Amino acid sequence: MEEQLQLLAQLAAVDAELDELHDELGDLPAEVKKIEKVVRAKQDAVDTTKAAIDELNQLRSTAHVTMQESHDKEQKLAQQQFQVKNNREFDAITKEIEHLKQERADLDERLRTAGVTEENLTTTLQQQQAELDEVHSKLVDKEKALEVLSGDQNEDLKKFIALRLKIIAKLDDTLEAEYERIRTFHSEAAVALRKNSCSGCYSAIPSQRIMEMKYQRDKLYTCENCGRILFTEDVAVDIEELLEAQG
Repeated sequence: MEEQLQLLAQLAAVDAELDELHDELGDLPAEVKKIEKVVRAKQDAVDTTKAAIDELNQLRSTAHVTMQESHDKEQKLAQQQFQVKNNREFDAITKEIEHLKQERADLDERLRTAGVTEENLTTTLQQQQAELDEVHSKLVDKEKALEVLSGDQNEDLKKFIALRLKIIAKLDDTLEAEYERIRTFHSEAAVALRKNSCSGCYSAIPSQRIMEMKYQRDKLYTCENCGRILFTEDVAVDIEELLEAQG
């Protein structure tokens, strides 16, 4: 058990280093994801507005041809009116001519409205693009900051993760499970006894329990207040020495 307790102390020391590395990143990863979401929304808005402007440009580019075709068709129908043999045919052609005129009037109105709409859309697009550029600039800054921190930490992370795996490989499965269970409540699952108190919650430990911890090392001791695993100060680990020992 004494060897296992030493392994738990080592594991706690390594996890403390890993927790510190993760804390250094702080909220940056979450902030990057949040800004990425905003960028996507802003980009979608820009794309939608651009598509609407493209539709108006397409309308204008085809309107002239449509108007000319309609006018030519009307002229042909007008000539046919002089060749009809009865009122029914004349009325049918007249109705079709009126329909063509109405279509041109509707198209002309759409073009007039399109001009105003495009002006409004262009103003909107400029605002949307400015907002997109601003938030994208923020994203780039955050990503650079995260990249720098992650790069600085990369080697340390690899080193401590590898060391953690080595320790776990030697640790009893039941003890590991208990340690991880406590970690769900306290980041420091195994702590040293300092000044006759639990260094996790600072609760005083009874003298009898302290004596047992010092001289009966065949069992695992926990703090009755916080539930953390306890070990005596002589078991405490110096992380640099541990790294050197592991090579």
